[in-house]
Amino acid sequence: MSISQTSEGVVEQSPRHGARVLPFMNRHLELIVGTLTVAIFLFLWQFARELGIPRLSNLRPPTEIISASIDLLSSKKFWTACYLSFFRITSGFLLAQVIGIPLGILMGLSRSSFNTIFPITEILRPIPPVAWIPISIIFWPSREMSMIFIIFLGAFWIVLINAIGGASVIPQAYKQAALSLGSSKVDLLRYIILPAALPSIITGMVIGMGVSWEMVVAAEMISGDTGLGYLLWQSFEINATAQVIVCMISIGIAGYISSSVIRLIGRRLTPWISER
Repeated sequence: MSISQTSEGVVEQSPRHGARVLPFMNRHLELIVGTLTVAIFLFLWQFARELGIPRLSNLRPPTEIISASIDLLSSKKFWTACYLSFFRITSGFLLAQVIGIPLGILMGLSRSSFNTIFPITEILRPIPPVAWIPISIIFWPSREMSMIFIIFLGAFWIVLINAIGGASVIPQAYKQAALSLGSSKVDLLRYIILPAALPSIITGMVIGMGVSWEMVVAAEMISGDTGLGYLLWQSFEINATAQVIVCMISIGIAGYISSSVIRLIGRRLTPWISER
């Protein structure tokens, strides 16, 4: 606190600059701590060899990764790989939604359908999608279709289970009230079932999109000769560690953007959830 005297002779105390900084730091404490943590990590990573930090010193420093990212982002090879991976993701993911959402709603509403299909689902669902790669290469006529099939499996089970859960928890009283007021089955599906199941379906789509990116990388590494997964593996084989890390970061950013788009669409389709 600093002391000042007014014209009336009254002594006033004015807060110092530091006292005004404290409320700002309290409001943005998480951001400040997060920024410092990242800065410290990047500093240790950059000088890991000089500091003798084990394991971390085996990686290329951030400055080399930035240089490699500039070279990679300016190459046609990188953007072609992004396009092909995105095309496979879109194809497999949309196919999973087209099949998984209606099937899940049917199983959630119909006990007989659930009892018939769910046992088969529970046998196949625990099998990792990556384990299907050898069979998919044999079964499908092209490797492109086999990779799309692996992505489809990664997203399908998740959206199916979420659609079943969303449709099965709708109170029976809502359905009976709508039917008693003269609603048709189409109206019941459109105004009662779909809005009630949609939040669970959107959650399944977000999770499924993340798994789809995992699957496309694994499929391209094993059976592909194009795409981000293949580019990542090829970079590892030629010992281009900085390029490997750039590919990993690119995949993470692409997955984040894809999931954010689905969340944005979900908020538009379920405005009553955002208002809570």
